[in-house]
Amino acid sequence: MESQFEHIKRYPLLKMKLIIVSNRVCHDESPQPGGLATAVQDTFETVQGTWIGWSGAISADCQRQSGAVGNIDYSVFSLTEQEYSDYYLGFSNSVIWPVCHSRPDYLDFSEEYFAVYRQVNRRFADEVLACAADDDFVWVHDYHLLLTAQAMRDSGFSGAIGYFHHIPIAPPDLLRAIPRHAELFAGLLDYDIVGLQTRNDLKNLLDYFQAARSRQAEMQITLAGDDCFHVHWRGRSSQFGVYPISIDTQRIEDDAPAAFAQSSVQELRQSLGARALVLGVDRLDYSKGLEHKLRAFDAYLGASVDAASPVLLQMASRSRSELASYQQLCTALEARTSQINGRHGTPSYTPVRYVNTVCDQGLLTGFYRLARVALVTPMRDGMNLVAKEYVAAQDPDDPGVLVLSEFAGAAQELGEALLVNPFDIRGVAQALERALQMPLLERVQRHRAMLKRLRSHDIQWWHQRFLFDLFACHRQAFERTGS
Repeated sequence: MESQFEHIKRYPLLKMKLIIVSNRVCHDESPQPGGLATAVQDTFETVQGTWIGWSGAISADCQRQSGAVGNIDYSVFSLTEQEYSDYYLGFSNSVIWPVCHSRPDYLDFSEEYFAVYRQVNRRFADEVLACAADDDFVWVHDYHLLLTAQAMRDSGFSGAIGYFHHIPIAPPDLLRAIPRHAELFAGLLDYDIVGLQTRNDLKNLLDYFQAARSRQAEMQITLAGDDCFHVHWRGRSSQFGVYPISIDTQRIEDDAPAAFAQSSVQELRQSLGARALVLGVDRLDYSKGLEHKLRAFDAYLGASVDAASPVLLQMASRSRSELASYQQLCTALEARTSQINGRHGTPSYTPVRYVNTVCDQGLLTGFYRLARVALVTPMRDGMNLVAKEYVAAQDPDDPGVLVLSEFAGAAQELGEALLVNPFDIRGVAQALERALQMPLLERVQRHRAMLKRLRSHDIQWWHQRFLFDLFACHRQAFERTGS
């Protein structure tokens, strides 16, 4: 049976070109942290198109660059210092990010931030319009670009534009804490399809629009089951649905044995001796619960250590290090690590190995397979692909155990993990102890159930579902207008 996406490619009335738009573009071979980069790269493994976004460069005048990396054509441009400061560090990461992760105490708003955010979204729109035709598919990614479709529609673009929101959607009371929230989230109504990670995200956004409807009499909302609703406003209809992002499960499974055999992985294995490895892989961010994780590991070690005490390897890649909140977090983590190692360490045992390295996927896969436990305990996370990658990388005959925050989107699909409340330090410590002592049969059964789900709901399933729905929306518009 042909896949849905095969049907899209064969549709005779549509010459489809896919244009993916995101804040950052991986236009070189260096590894990039975060699920968005991985998901877009995996999408382009099977779909032809162009990736447009910021190059990462800052310059006084706009510098553009285009080319190809593997199967990806890319087109990137630079930002000015003010654009980087106000659009990226300011409105995106000091307003939207903390609110969506239920941390309004970190909200830092200024009107200048919002004005520049709108201006940069206009720039992204112009870059897309320079190469897009009305029969192309445009797929915009994440919270940096909520207003990009609005800018494209204002310029007359009538083609299909989809949006995927990688981070959580906070409850409506928190969303309304964002000054200018009505203008911001109205931008979603210029997208044909908006994809969210979980049903909880969908419910929060539905509640937000239902409250907005009381002030916008012309707005209509139609429910379509538990995973979808439509908003009709000002002559447009936008579909909102649940599309949980995933991974290239089969590739990670296939690559894991060779990744485990790499010299760097074996050196780590030898350095552990008989001790088990507990692994954490996160971006350095207050939403990831890193301080609480270290406290839980400290509580697990207790009053004494012995030859069987595990080692925690915590990898925390740096980002947004210009923000004071991130600098404070970095200092706190280094201090906490030093305290734990000072309290529990011996000349032959360092309990916590804390590094800020960004590893390539192959090496990371080898570390996953080596780890007896993955400690994935964010305070709030849209999905968390580390949890899924860890499961896919395990030896099915002797798998490790996933300890997973119930507040990560992945918990909705990986219920056989040991689910924990990351705010409960004692509870996480107890889950870690249970994970390290879990019998082989239970480990195999839990892993088998999770892997089965990841095999049927992989990255191809994710992007094919989204693009098929975007295609269906475009086709309806094509048939309605006859153009």
